[in-house]
Amino acid sequence: MKNYNWYGCGLLIVALACATLSGCETSSTGASSAASAPMASTNTGRLIIRRVANLGTAEMLNVSIDGKQVATIPRGQTYNGSLSPGQHVVSVLAIPNQLNLRPTKKTLSVQAGQTYSFTAMWQGNRLVLM
Repeated sequence: MKNYNWYGCGLLIVALACATLSGCETSSTGASSAASAPMASTNTGRLIIRRVANLGTAEMLNVSIDGKQVATIPRGQTYNGSLSPGQHVVSVLAIPNQLNLRPTKKTLSVQAGQTYSFTAMWQGNRLVLM
């Protein structure tokens, strides 16, 4: 009788593990609805910002363009948006901002049809866009 109890417990544990893991995202290129935007057309440029996994498990990445917040990227997600041609300032900031850092800024001269891809990562105590 005891063998059946262990067998039943083992099956229950495996079933729960499968159910839990089936909802996990395994790709680091997926985009959450808050961080996604339509693909760039021939009249716009495309901006992609990847967030490295070791940025921090409890930290989100705020993305702003020209001073306006456009996305908050959680762990394992990517921002994908379009930009009008011309000069833009892209800034990122890890939140919560426990080190009281200033946002990391990158100035882009966007051309229609071009893709601009960056990865947000720590370099020492600084957040950089590479």
